[in-house]
Amino acid sequence: MTKRAAVVGAGLAGLACARVLRRAGLFVEVFEQDRIIGGRMATTRIGLDSFDHGAQYLTARTSQFQSYISEMASSGYAARWLPRSSSGEEGGGQMLPWFVGTPGMSAIVRPLAESVRIHNMRKVHTIERVDKGWQVWMDDESRVGPFAAVAIAVPAPQAQLLVGRIDAIADLLSRVRMSPCWALMVRLDDRTLPDQDVYSDMSEVVRWIARNSTKPGRNTRGESIVIHASPAWSRETEDADPEVVAEELWGEVSHILGLPPVRPVRMVAHLWRHGLVDSSLGESYVYSSEHHVGVAGDWCLGRLSEHAFDSGTSLGRAIVASLI
Repeated sequence: MTKRAAVVGAGLAGLACARVLRRAGLFVEVFEQDRIIGGRMATTRIGLDSFDHGAQYLTARTSQFQSYISEMASSGYAARWLPRSSSGEEGGGQMLPWFVGTPGMSAIVRPLAESVRIHNMRKVHTIERVDKGWQVWMDDESRVGPFAAVAIAVPAPQAQLLVGRIDAIADLLSRVRMSPCWALMVRLDDRTLPDQDVYSDMSEVVRWIARNSTKPGRNTRGESIVIHASPAWSRETEDADPEVVAEELWGEVSHILGLPPVRPVRMVAHLWRHGLVDSSLGESYVYSSEHHVGVAGDWCLGRLSEHAFDSGTSLGRAIVASLI
């Protein structure tokens, strides 16, 4: 009988893990609390406009991730992004090439989801060991199982709650520290920003500004802008009304860049409650071969998308080795 594995979280780490499990012959089910897959690699649509409101671009240091990005680029799922720097040079200041998903960042994870059963809008409340398998309980009190193994690929604070009874894992996760990040998505009818396409660390409030519409495969009509607030400001305003946050962030950007008075066609703020990693675990993943439960995420190694991919892939291999 084909063994079943559950993956909690359909971000880059969770889907990278799911791909390894599926290729090893396991039947894989992924449970995602959001309506779309990708986690912080997601692309969201507001009206007819799309925004990469989480991860802005990818870089590849390890041969494993370089190989995956090359595969995505050759298949049309990714492309180089060469935004203009302050000097006017395209791609100026890039230590490593920047890649983005096309036509949105979420395209990066789509191939990972092939042959995997994904349940959207299913928030996992707890996992329970029954006999020799695991039952996965949802917020609506429904359950799915049994599973031979469970991979948990969600932000560390959420993962810690799910593995609470497995002290060997939960104790390690207490070392991880994550911060919130407000993302503002702005749509303008006309080009308004100066010629520079990306800005970083502009003030105590604004950490990042980017012309989303300059990425390959995007709608170049008018201007689509993504703004990320600083961790400190995001923490201070974590419980604020999104509409108030949107007004304040746009006001700050307009002041910093000296923009003419202009009212955006659309302006939506989204809070990534665990958007940034302040202190990582320092290990690529954690897996209990006794319980057949493991955790993965960018927060295991750092804060990059590459860390998420490598973490999920490594956890998948550990699960396969323990089951087959």
